[in-house]
Amino acid sequence: MSVELPLADEITAVFARASKLLLTEQTVAHALRLITDAATVAIPGAIGAGVSLINRSGLRQTTAASDAVVAEADALQYELGEGPCITAWASGETVLVDDLASDRRWKRWAPAAVSLGISSSVSCPLLSGGLALGAVKVYSDGGGFAGNGTVRLAELFAEQATLFVIHSHAREAARTLSDRLQESLAQRDTISMARGVLMARNGTNDDVALRDLMMLSRQTGKPLALVAAELLAAARPFEN
Repeated sequence: MSVELPLADEITAVFARASKLLLTEQTVAHALRLITDAATVAIPGAIGAGVSLINRSGLRQTTAASDAVVAEADALQYELGEGPCITAWASGETVLVDDLASDRRWKRWAPAAVSLGISSSVSCPLLSGGLALGAVKVYSDGGGFAGNGTVRLAELFAEQATLFVIHSHAREAARTLSDRLQESLAQRDTISMARGVLMARNGTNDDVALRDLMMLSRQTGKPLALVAAELLAAARPFEN
């Protein structure tokens, strides 16, 4: 069954704008915030939306919320350890709440959410293979979310959020690897120059100079690269 998506042009524009963030230094939280804003506008009856990233222990890591009500409702879920967002993450399945006042699945969170003016919600997991990274949730203050393609639309936002998270993690991993590589190359150069200083000072060959550096590292309990850097720093005044 096809689903007619409201505000299709606006949704496409938001997704395109958020996608550009993947090529910049903007944080994934910024991209997720764009999604929450778009979901609030696009889904009929929505008063707000949010995205939570959750680790394997069930602890929330990052949260984007369109407004204070969403942030408070989410905070209650993690404080109480129950709610549709947590259930969606744990089960890997979309959780629809058509009438929160009569729902008995979350005995503590549901009454608290109703007191915030929330009457229904839909929560969709962020799925990558068999791993749930978190969940997207949309709240309403009147009427249910069943029908009109609402659930499918929320799931589309969840799919988009998952892509941003995966790309962000991949980019961060690549950046970390690059930083480590640069650090490793810098350390190698430092050690090489320190060996040259020792060779010139003591009239020894490269192997003996490296052995002397390693012995000094063991004696001082300092990393080899640090010993080499200190040796170079001490040698510079004598070079001028």
